[in-house]
Amino acid sequence: MRIWEITRKPKLVVRDLSLPLSVVRSKARRAGETVIPVLKDLVEDKVLGYLTPIELIMPTSHHTTIRVRDALREHPVLVQDMTIGEVFEKLREFKTIGAPVVNSIDEMKLYGVVTYNDILNYLIKAGYRPIAESIAEIMTVKELDRYIVVADDRVNKVWSRIVYRGQPGVVVVRSLDEPIPQGILTYHEFIRSGRWFFHRESEQHITTPAKVKRIMLRGVLVATQDMPVEAVAEVMAKHDIPLVPVIDDDGKVIGVITYEDIIRAYLEGAKPGRIRVPVKIPLPIPVRAEERIQYVSREQTLTQVLVEKAVPVERAGILADDIMIEELPAITINDTVEHARKEMLRRKTDYLLVLDEEENIVGVVTKWNMLFALGLKGPLWRRRTKDRYFIDYIMTKNIPRVNPDTPIEDVALEMVNSESEVVFVVNESGEIIGFITKDQIIDAARKLLVDLLVENVILPGKTGSVHPFHSLYHVVNKMKALYLDALTVYDGSRVLGVVSANRLPFVAFEDAVTGIKSRRLIWVRKLVRGAARRGRYVKITPLVALDVMVPYRKYVSPNTLLTRAIDLMKEANLNGIPVLSDDRQVVSIVSKNDILRELARRAKKLVKVEKKIVEKREEKAEA
Repeated sequence: MRIWEITRKPKLVVRDLSLPLSVVRSKARRAGETVIPVLKDLVEDKVLGYLTPIELIMPTSHHTTIRVRDALREHPVLVQDMTIGEVFEKLREFKTIGAPVVNSIDEMKLYGVVTYNDILNYLIKAGYRPIAESIAEIMTVKELDRYIVVADDRVNKVWSRIVYRGQPGVVVVRSLDEPIPQGILTYHEFIRSGRWFFHRESEQHITTPAKVKRIMLRGVLVATQDMPVEAVAEVMAKHDIPLVPVIDDDGKVIGVITYEDIIRAYLEGAKPGRIRVPVKIPLPIPVRAEERIQYVSREQTLTQVLVEKAVPVERAGILADDIMIEELPAITINDTVEHARKEMLRRKTDYLLVLDEEENIVGVVTKWNMLFALGLKGPLWRRRTKDRYFIDYIMTKNIPRVNPDTPIEDVALEMVNSESEVVFVVNESGEIIGFITKDQIIDAARKLLVDLLVENVILPGKTGSVHPFHSLYHVVNKMKALYLDALTVYDGSRVLGVVSANRLPFVAFEDAVTGIKSRRLIWVRKLVRGAARRGRYVKITPLVALDVMVPYRKYVSPNTLLTRAIDLMKEANLNGIPVLSDDRQVVSIVSKNDILRELARRAKKLVKVEKKIVEKREEKAEA
């Protein structure tokens, strides 16, 4: 196999030898390139040399005087007719992660670049099987102390090992006596951040180097001796991880795996003197029910309950005309989401009608609309003026309509099928004469469902809960998929609170319109010893369930009367109450949408009963 089969076009090239390395480093970070060819001029693609992350992290200050010409690497340069084995030997000999590929040594015309990651990806995709089977046969154990540091070590210690010794990085352990891995620090982390600069080039502003824990990568992948080489290779290739710690049964580091080791397993096999270790295929970790999002149809949601109870064969006798209200607050379609939010707060309502320029009702905005938009786009009411979104962006347009004599069960069925929280009541002429909200249905159900227990309406399988550190995006998607308007926040031992749809949209936080939902944590520090605290360190972290939940420790058991749960919802102004078993283990959550589902279930079954009665009457009439 020749190297030209793997060679790719570089994402970045440099043609100016006087360019500061700090500028090239910035461009390489944005481009995501690890081998940057340096070409002669704008006309010819003649290779003068190249830069790798090792050269790019040589400057330790933003105001460096090191130029491209000062750090240019000239060897090795690869020729397109080389085999992969020859390329691997060259890269290993010169302790580099990649190199440019030229058409010939005489012409030195750029053909492309190739890195260890490119080689590994090709071997995997081409279907090559490693000669060595287990990690124990290839891992690096010689001079292991060079690859181990603690979080409080100075970053210049790691920097010198990468720059002068050609190491890909180090493993950060809890302590030297207890070498349990906490993270890794590789050339990637040095490229991505400038918070490690210790200004080596300056004689006047030399600073104390930062600690390793400031820039290290936490939550690192680990391998064991009996893991198959292929499993580790796939993860390293996919995520471009140049260093993986190997641990024993106690979780302590006993070796490391580098790109050089993993490619050697494919091309050469086990290292000399290594004993084969039986390979254990890693089994997938089962996903618990509370962590899984199950996409089910609306028909399935009507049939899924923890404990089913027989449905009465007669309707309750409550009609739409009995529970409808004649007025709801309104806004115009040209109003912003920010205005809608303020109007909801001022009028203490969860529902707003939307009117067009001619004052015709064109839709409805509810807190659920805001919640769903918030989960995908962030808080729309906190945009700058030029980024404002209007009501048309989030409102529900297709509102179901019912007649005044429609039974409450059928009204609930319309709400569930359309996922709307408001239903219009119309007369024979089609004119809107009233409105039914979800709250009106729940108030009526309080008097209607007096014989039901909580277990008769909640979803099975512990699906109504989330972990406090689940992302907001996961929370909203789970509520949407399971048709729930509340979720229990449960950390495995106790209930922390409730994520409620009627309270969530008004949590104050900031976000970018298409970015991940996040919060800003700001620490104030002293710029110099003894001075006032003026320097700010801002950290952006994803929003999680813990950030948006309402603290609530009360709960009900599955055999509690449903009416008691409804009373607790009203008392706490929540859309749901946690459901726990007698041994304090989470079961689910009972929410307002569960009550809607119960009424809709009755409507579906009553339709079947009425159909059978009509058929029997027709048979008797024919007889």
